[in-house]
Amino acid sequence: MKRIAALILTLLLLTGGMASRASASGMPLCAYIPKSASALHPASITYDPTGHYSGSVYYRNLREVSLSGDQRLDLVNIALSQVGYHEGNSVSQLDGSNKSGTGNYTEYGYWYGTRVLEQNSGFFYEWCAMFIAWSARQARIPKSIINNASYAHAGSNPYYFNVTFHPRGTYTPKTGDLVFFDWFATERNWDHVGIVAYVENNRVYTVEGNASDQVIMRQFSIHSYEIQGWGVPAYATSATNALSISNYSVPNRTLSCGSTGNDVRWLQAALLHLGYPTPVDGYFGANTQRQLKKFQSYKGLASDGVCGPNVRTAIKNALSSGGYSGASDPSAYPVPIRTLREGSTGNDVRWLQAALNKLGASLSIDGSFGPGTKAKVVWAQQKYGLTPDGVCGPATRARIISALGSSGGGGGGSNYPVPTRTLREGMSGSDVKWLQSALKKAGYSMSVTGYFGSQTKENLKAFQRSRGLSADGVCGPATRAKLKAIAGGYPVPTRTLKKGCTGNDVKWLQSALTELGYTLTADGSFGSSTRAKVIAFQLDNGLVPDGICGPATRAAILGKQ
Repeated sequence: MKRIAALILTLLLLTGGMASRASASGMPLCAYIPKSASALHPASITYDPTGHYSGSVYYRNLREVSLSGDQRLDLVNIALSQVGYHEGNSVSQLDGSNKSGTGNYTEYGYWYGTRVLEQNSGFFYEWCAMFIAWSARQARIPKSIINNASYAHAGSNPYYFNVTFHPRGTYTPKTGDLVFFDWFATERNWDHVGIVAYVENNRVYTVEGNASDQVIMRQFSIHSYEIQGWGVPAYATSATNALSISNYSVPNRTLSCGSTGNDVRWLQAALLHLGYPTPVDGYFGANTQRQLKKFQSYKGLASDGVCGPNVRTAIKNALSSGGYSGASDPSAYPVPIRTLREGSTGNDVRWLQAALNKLGASLSIDGSFGPGTKAKVVWAQQKYGLTPDGVCGPATRARIISALGSSGGGGGGSNYPVPTRTLREGMSGSDVKWLQSALKKAGYSMSVTGYFGSQTKENLKAFQRSRGLSADGVCGPATRAKLKAIAGGYPVPTRTLKKGCTGNDVKWLQSALTELGYTLTADGSFGSSTRAKVIAFQLDNGLVPDGICGPATRAAILGKQ
């Protein structure tokens, strides 16, 4: 009976047979499926979804997407329809609404287990690759172009992506390409994979599953050390710059629910570039309305979900001021590695502003550290018992990250929360992923699964022995402190560093010295300033003051962290 009822409901939705509903405010809600199917091609799911997912906003977002036949654009639009979906802790949470879930339970894993592996239950493990495969199937992209991969890897293995791989620095990515991440720049690990939405001003904007346990958009420099390289599927059909605002005509009419056309694409592309993710498909549906209302609210406009002259002007002004101003998740921006103060500008200032908003402040996320941002930094410092100087240095940054309950996301480290409990064998959760990621960065062969098994315990014991800790295989406060010291985003050097050296391990040295009070810019270049700070550290710690970071100096720095 449930199947019959679901079939009837599906037929009603496809034919527009359900009466429209009104919101509590009296504003009409958009229908979930375009009324003019002759002009648009609404997506339909390619398998039997779970009842939990089929009742969710993400399912409705999916069904609202209009497929264009441009495979690159369709992949990104399907993925964008899922932004906000969060993993759960059980099958009953496959609707994506549990914002604190850590158990890898997703609709995408359910699909992979039942349809790809042909088993009776889902496959509830790390899901960044499975999300891309799921999105490709809903976008009607053949498996010969994007196969049903479950690992964030490129190659001929059937569970890797069968795409052409280009190392970072050898290729400029395009909409619909894949981006492979090596979070700790080891050049041998494949940690994560996402989808390229678009590239602008040498920054890549991505849609990623299993980033901070959810589907989100993020941005990076295309030269970021976290990016290992790019995967290019052999698309049969694709357009260039499909998400570029300039491709579409600026509206000269009022746009609202049910509107279609290139001017709707302009609105959608503009919202996307401002940090309000919506598919760019030319149909003004419920998701477009929802994102437009968020923008209106952010700008202090009447939140009616209608794009008239005033709203259009506000969007154009926001775009001219730099774009991507509305993204509210700190993980969209890089965690600062420098001290931020009044007058600072940049995406790391946006991280600070977004992070403060998460903690209860109310700031415009504009990347400019002005008096308002300073006042909120002082507010946070007073709240957390820090010196209220209005400057975001290492101590303030660390306390904000701790208060967020995560590493802060973005371009500086792990996407998982720093543990606040003692971790031991048998436990599971995102804080276990943090532990595994930190051990992986420290050079231990680890799978980041979120389950504390025998491999994690043995690697942890080896790490503890290397740091002079009790090798009990339990991650308590002392072990956590040592791990946090190496979890900041750069690899611990394995070579001797001296004047003239460059690289991410030099950035580790510079960042580590800064944390210890010997302030440096982490630019990855070992120059005279870095040498002087190394000498100062050596003199303070009874070492030979030769300005070279060899094994003894490196060990002394690690011992202080």
